[in-house]
Amino acid sequence: MSSLSVVDAELPGPGRNDLVRRLTAQVAELEALSRFTVEGIAERAERVAAEAEGPDLTEVRLRAQLVGADMVRCQGDHAEAGRIAQEIRRWATEQQRPFLRARSAYVLAAIFQELGDSATALEHAVEAVDLMDDGAPPELRIDHSLRLADCLGQHGDTSASLRYADVLALTHELGDVHRELVVLNNWAYIESLLGRFDEALPIAQKLEVRSTELGEALGVGRLDTLGRVLIGLGRLADAEAVLLPGLSPERLESSTDGDAGADFLLTLAEVRRRLGRLPEARQALDDCVVRCDRHGLTAIRVRARQEQAELHAALGDHRTAFTEHKLFHEQLMQLQSTQRDARARAIQAMYETGEARRQSRRYRELSLRDPLTGLYNRRHIDEQLARLLGPGSLPAASVSVALVDLDHFKRINDTFGHDVGDTVLRRVAVLLQSAVPADGARALGGSFAARMGGEEFLLVLVDTPAERAVALAEELRSTISGHPWAAVTGDLPVTASIGVTGVTGVTASTDQTPAALLGRADALLYRAKASGRDRVLTDNG
Repeated sequence: MSSLSVVDAELPGPGRNDLVRRLTAQVAELEALSRFTVEGIAERAERVAAEAEGPDLTEVRLRAQLVGADMVRCQGDHAEAGRIAQEIRRWATEQQRPFLRARSAYVLAAIFQELGDSATALEHAVEAVDLMDDGAPPELRIDHSLRLADCLGQHGDTSASLRYADVLALTHELGDVHRELVVLNNWAYIESLLGRFDEALPIAQKLEVRSTELGEALGVGRLDTLGRVLIGLGRLADAEAVLLPGLSPERLESSTDGDAGADFLLTLAEVRRRLGRLPEARQALDDCVVRCDRHGLTAIRVRARQEQAELHAALGDHRTAFTEHKLFHEQLMQLQSTQRDARARAIQAMYETGEARRQSRRYRELSLRDPLTGLYNRRHIDEQLARLLGPGSLPAASVSVALVDLDHFKRINDTFGHDVGDTVLRRVAVLLQSAVPADGARALGGSFAARMGGEEFLLVLVDTPAERAVALAEELRSTISGHPWAAVTGDLPVTASIGVTGVTGVTASTDQTPAALLGRADALLYRAKASGRDRVLTDNG
């Protein structure tokens, strides 16, 4: 990005006026087009910015640079896009240019939305709408209002529906059919994200009808939205029928969603599996995995791992299904940690201030936490055990671990659904956290509770005598089985099997490595399961 300082040289009167009018019209056109994937927008914006020199063209130049920043964001460089938008926002604030502040806030809202910070995204989206006056181009008022609706919906606010209705009305007034289809797609997607499938269905149907009326074939991203709504309503055969047109090579290869159709194929695989059409489900899933590997689509590849586990289970290969399920949870934890680290780096680059350092520390802490339960995650376990047991570790009198696995947890998910299963996991996490000794924070390294993945948890007890560690595990087992679960799981009990082991006089050795310690705990846990479940087993039996 060029400096915000301006060049004093100006062209003579009439010629200069023509230049100002021409560049102003060009940047306005680019702003209206930037909501869509149009070839060459970034290059055109760069040319306008380069030509817009002089004090009277400063705002035009910065508007063009914001268009370019939004295109940079679309390519995944959130740090650079955010740096440009933040610098322009500061200048616009100092110079009291509300339109430019609104446009920079609009770009920042999308950046934070994609970084997963829905609260900050919403703040910027509100500012982008508040600063956009009624005299602004209607296309931009639609775009800003739509981004606010999207941010509200992703933040879990059901009032997003009212916003979408208002934005849809604006598209009708303008007669902008392309923006109408974007609004309908986003609205249906957010309603399904909120679990409001009955509300999403008529919106999705309207999207399908309007596309047909306009002679515009739905891309695989929009077909995926329709399919997801129908899946949520249990209409699997209808979902497959909606998705089938997307299998044409032309649509798959021309996907503008940045995923090469992989997400669409994953949805199709799920539908076919649930319909019992397992060979066809495998074919769709294999194609999805190939596209993920070819294009580096890590997030979709992790979700495909989960679908592979479900498919193996449907085929009766439960051993492979279990292996895939564990790999899914491990890779999901790794992905979430990687994403949080990337967010921290992007924010650091965007702000380059003390606030950025605070944000970076916050994301570092978040990267060590399981998002569902708030407990520490496998990454934290590995780091802490390596610190306690690895070469050059701090001397501790003892380190004990209690590996906790919920019994027959799959029955809860299969009977009541994953929402109830998640509720159980969160409540168990609270009970597990309560089992950490009150002096754990003062103990060397700090005792802590963590989630290993799935329904498996871990207590790490530092400087806690072996007898006390076993007693704590037994108290935890009793607390879990005695918890009032009926309101959540009905007649299905919730119990846990626990394997407890530890080391004393910690020094680096082959049998006192983190892997060896967790391996012994896992073997004890397996024996507890095999001998009847709902029990604690230790090295001493």
